Amino acid sequence: MYEVTPQNRPAVPARRRVESGKTGDMRPAVRYKQGMKPARLLPSRPRAAMLLAACLSVLAPGSAGAANLQVIDSTQAPWPSIGRVNVAGYRTTSMCTGTLIAPTIVLTAAHCLYDSRTLKPFPPDRLLFIAGVRRNEYAARLETACFLTAEGFVPSKDVSLDDIRKDVGILILKEASSLAPVPPLAARQAVHIGKDTRFRSVGYRRSRRYLPTVVPACRILGSPRGIWITDCSAESGVSGGPLLIETQDGPRVAGVTSARIDADRSAIVPFSNWQALLENPSCRQSAPAAKPPAITGQ
Repeated sequence: MYEVTPQNRPAVPARRRVESGKTGDMRPAVRYKQGMKPARLLPSRPRAAMLLAACLSVLAPGSAGAANLQVIDSTQAPWPSIGRVNVAGYRTTSMCTGTLIAPTIVLTAAHCLYDSRTLKPFPPDRLLFIAGVRRNEYAARLETACFLTAEGFVPSKDVSLDDIRKDVGILILKEASSLAPVPPLAARQAVHIGKDTRFRSVGYRRSRRYLPTVVPACRILGSPRGIWITDCSAESGVSGGPLLIETQDGPRVAGVTSARIDADRSAIVPFSNWQALLENPSCRQSAPAAKPPAITGQ
């Protein structure tokens, strides 16, 4: 998970809730977290970092936060179709969250598919989607044929807002799953999204790896540079997790968790940023003359 934390924060009015820290400039330190691996302090691009810090300083959470965190212990839909994206096995310490959005497609964060030290892609045969992890049980163990990331995504240790905006990837599975997918939100279903819209943020947290957790009623605080800043809390393991919204057609994936900002806020890649990625979900490098049907929330 990308984690954005203020390295040096200037004095601000008391009405704003801030973390303690040394005074100085507004450049935040950005740490890259993947699964259970220790975070490392990394530099940031000054202009983008200052913009992010300025945006976040005024987006104080109301907080849906950890106090309202719910543990899900259920085999009812949609929970069996949300699971862990593991590297090299079920009990590996490198993990993110993913969602089965079509019988052969798992949606997750792009940075979960790369080694955080070398920035090289993981071999597809090391990437597994363990659906519906529930204590020592799971709904399905699904192998990866290949993966694709949003156009323009480049794994980086020098993280910018654009890195977060493009931080979405899909696993294309070797075999279709019989589980009921959780489709992405369709454009027609998004017309009523606003400041009062409530979402559910789902993920497998480092602190609770064998049951999914939900922040039940979080909301969008702002949308700088095409990403959603929400008051959904997050931690390692939640990267790639879905931001669910209820529609007349059932739950839909409205966004993908990318970054933890602080104890109460996270950065989400909204559905509008990754629609192109779903237009031709194929392991072939070039699109065939007749494209397969696009994945929609219909």
